[in-house]
Amino acid sequence: MKIKVTKKQRKKNVMKNKRLIILSTLTLGFLVGGSYLFLDSHKIETSRAYEQTFYELAKSDKQIIKIVDVSGDVVEGFDSIKKLNESAEVIAEVEINESESFQYKSVVFTLSDAKVKQVHKGDVEPENVIKILETGGYKDGTAYTFEGNEVFETGEKAYVYLEKYEGPVVEDAYVIKGVYQGKFLEEEGKLQSSNGVAKGLQVNSASQLGLD
Repeated sequence: MKIKVTKKQRKKNVMKNKRLIILSTLTLGFLVGGSYLFLDSHKIETSRAYEQTFYELAKSDKQIIKIVDVSGDVVEGFDSIKKLNESAEVIAEVEINESESFQYKSVVFTLSDAKVKQVHKGDVEPENVIKILETGGYKDGTAYTFEGNEVFETGEKAYVYLEKYEGPVVEDAYVIKGVYQGKFLEEEGKLQSSNGVAKGLQVNSASQLGLD
């Protein structure tokens, strides 16, 4: 029997079960084999532990039976919207046309085609489609997340703070500032900050981003 849950409910379930950690060889292999790619693509300094929690739930048309979540420190952290604004190369409102997960070496990534709805900073044009690369995604019944944060899904809308990606995984793509800190999902007119961000990045409306 499939149990459909929302993204917000899945995030709560992950956090609730963080103490029920199952360390496996898969987890260790993902950590060791992919550590340098985390460093390169998202400036993650260390990865402390991978945690596995098992669920029977559906995500879009994918059946997820396991969630692997990693906790770690990022080299570039932000504690205010102002600092995030100053650091980002591109600030835009986007809608995700399509997201696809793939494996590079030992790490799962997701590359999303994002249609730019409005530009607040940077050299991109409205209505253009840009690519956003995130570490994590969905492969073989497993969802890979960072600090409980899931990657983009098709159809999602968000305010994103981006920088150009430089590395071996893909060409001509952007990554989110501070790994997940510069990503604010828009749901029913309200914004949702990523899990684990500083208090200064916890917002619930677009007006709090100070982009007007």
